[in-house]
Amino acid sequence: MNKLKQTYLLGAVLSSVLLSACGGSSDSSSSSSSTPKPEQPVLNYEGRLAIANADTERPSLSIYDLKDQKVIETKALNYMPSAMYSSPQSRYAVMLSRNEGVVQFADGGVFSQSNELKINTPNILTFQLQGATPAHYRSFNGTAALFYDGSEADGSKFDVFNDVMITQRNIATQKLPKNHHGVAEPRGEYVLSTYMSKESEILSIVKSYHIHGDHFHEEQTLTNPCNRLHGAASIMNYAAFGCEDGVLVVEQNKSDFVDKKVFIDQRISTLAGHEKLNQFAAFASGTHALFVVDPEKLNATHLDWSLDAKELDGTTAVKRLQQSFDETGSYLAILDSMGTVHVIDTQTWQRLGQIQAINNVDGTELAKSRLVANAASDTIFINDTQAKTILELDLKNLKIKQIIQLNDVPNTFTWLGVAKAA
Repeated sequence: MNKLKQTYLLGAVLSSVLLSACGGSSDSSSSSSSTPKPEQPVLNYEGRLAIANADTERPSLSIYDLKDQKVIETKALNYMPSAMYSSPQSRYAVMLSRNEGVVQFADGGVFSQSNELKINTPNILTFQLQGATPAHYRSFNGTAALFYDGSEADGSKFDVFNDVMITQRNIATQKLPKNHHGVAEPRGEYVLSTYMSKESEILSIVKSYHIHGDHFHEEQTLTNPCNRLHGAASIMNYAAFGCEDGVLVVEQNKSDFVDKKVFIDQRISTLAGHEKLNQFAAFASGTHALFVVDPEKLNATHLDWSLDAKELDGTTAVKRLQQSFDETGSYLAILDSMGTVHVIDTQTWQRLGQIQAINNVDGTELAKSRLVANAASDTIFINDTQAKTILELDLKNLKIKQIIQLNDVPNTFTWLGVAKAA
């Protein structure tokens, strides 16, 4: 199923769930029809980049059109984003301001409607979300979950939405009893979320929740503890969470979740997954080691992603700063502490090579760089705050495809548009 079809299907499922009464049911298996649906057209458009500047006094958002190769709109923001992501169907920029406890949205203006490509003027939505310390944003298979760490006065919570729900300004939310730095992993009509009781001191529990209108019902408490839990990811039938002793893998069978442990002798704090892959990429917090985790075989294989590359002193191993799959999941890109992007072929889990993306490395500025997938052409973007540029990387051919020069510092950014058909 191509991504565009998947988007419409998931939008319909979640919208129908939102419209159903609490305690009601929605049977997606009964939605089949004897009339064959027409094939979705291929919607080719390079898309746009939403780019936030680094001005704390006058924060703004610029929209760069990749087809026109220029900034087509700049709008003032009420709050400077600390992080930015694309919405599940990539129409909206989701802008998190952690300190202010606000989430802003921008419409990139490129989306599909009634099987037609729409190209409109970008705009900032008046619709906002609020909550103490919006932190982990997870998007998978057409649904996003945003976890708020909370504060001493407010417990943690998570919001769940897709593009249709943003358009309708109608999201689902779930409050949790105690504030903690956690994560919520979206799994269709379900969410797997970290949980701490008011008496808990160490984060170790994951629970499943089922959407009911604008809220959730708690369903399961997973069996295995995952002490010092940090990081989550999904592939088609599994979710995974990072633990101090390895990875908690969770198999989903419709409404049932079965969890098991893959033990690793290092704390795993970052995970990456893709809907078309059968394994997870798991990164250790202390050593930055990469492990390929197979949830079916329940094993983990070490992968030397950097070929033992060193920093300028010649002895310190490079650190992982960012990672991202391309849109198809064919390649995993990893940015290191020397500005190099290492490329892994996920079909063989072999290292292909590297691209020197950022020169004149400054550690503080390099930490602001992030990798963003281009869903229209299977490339990856990276921002260079020192040079005021965004680079487009060709992972297959290990080269820089283009350099976009900007007038303002690209402090954080994301890609918006319509994903190409699979």
